Amino acid sequence: MDIYHDRTPARQGGILTMGVFDGVHKGHQHLLKACKEWAEEVGTFTEVWLYHPHPRMVLHGIQVPVLTTLEERIALLKKEGVSVVRIIPFTRELSLLSGKRYIEEWIRAVSAPCGVVLGYDHRFGKERGGSTHLLREEGFAVKEVAAFEWEGAPVSSSRVRRLLAEGAVSKAVELLGYPFLLQGVVRPGRQEARRLGVPTANIPYPPEKLRLPAGIYVGWTQVGNYHDLPVRRGIPSLLYLPPEGDLEVHLLEGQKEGESLYGKSLSIGILDRLRPHETFDDAHTLFLQIQADVEAAKAYFSL
Repeated sequence: MDIYHDRTPARQGGILTMGVFDGVHKGHQHLLKACKEWAEEVGTFTEVWLYHPHPRMVLHGIQVPVLTTLEERIALLKKEGVSVVRIIPFTRELSLLSGKRYIEEWIRAVSAPCGVVLGYDHRFGKERGGSTHLLREEGFAVKEVAAFEWEGAPVSSSRVRRLLAEGAVSKAVELLGYPFLLQGVVRPGRQEARRLGVPTANIPYPPEKLRLPAGIYVGWTQVGNYHDLPVRRGIPSLLYLPPEGDLEVHLLEGQKEGESLYGKSLSIGILDRLRPHETFDDAHTLFLQIQADVEAAKAYFSL
């Protein structure tokens, strides 16, 4: 996959689609499938324009907690078979271009696609004046893709965010089509879990990503393998996320006695939430709960 930034010259004449693509969820995957099928029909490649940062952050000053970092998004698009990704710096100036100017100065001038695929609700340009109808008027072949529905409602990034914020992780994972991703480099923690017999690896929670509700989770962990995204399999793990601070990862199998993970990269795919965060009055009660959590996690993975 080729990656370009802004208006960097590159090959032209592909099948183009545009958007934020936060999550590259099943709705996005449905749209990308339409792009790939059309590209195969006409013998060309697929191209995705990624807007970054999120338009709502630029236009309204709203901090949008993302489902995926830009690097994760690119990796997920590569998994979906996209040939070209162009990262478009979203600015207020860009948003003020009329639909026609956006078509001429960007779509035609930069990519000159042989076809454009847009979602049913996608608009671009000033006051959302750009649309599939305007593209057709300007001479482009266009396909509009209907909403991809899951359990009676469209799959969207906002819907996935809402489910995750509510702690309904397994339901959000269904909509994503892969586990919720977190990545980081292991750093020293307070060693409290180790003293209780359950050593954990601490990774900083990415500040730009949506923070899951505090609690105990289960997921897959891959060590030193940032590029194999999404994380679909790996080492079964028990995950502790406090109200703030690092994510703590306990590997349920595969870690050798005395082996250190400090400084190593972890890729984690969170699958489900076992229980919400609790505080305990004494170390013994906490120890018993940790043991119960470990057993619950092993039962989840049928270890």
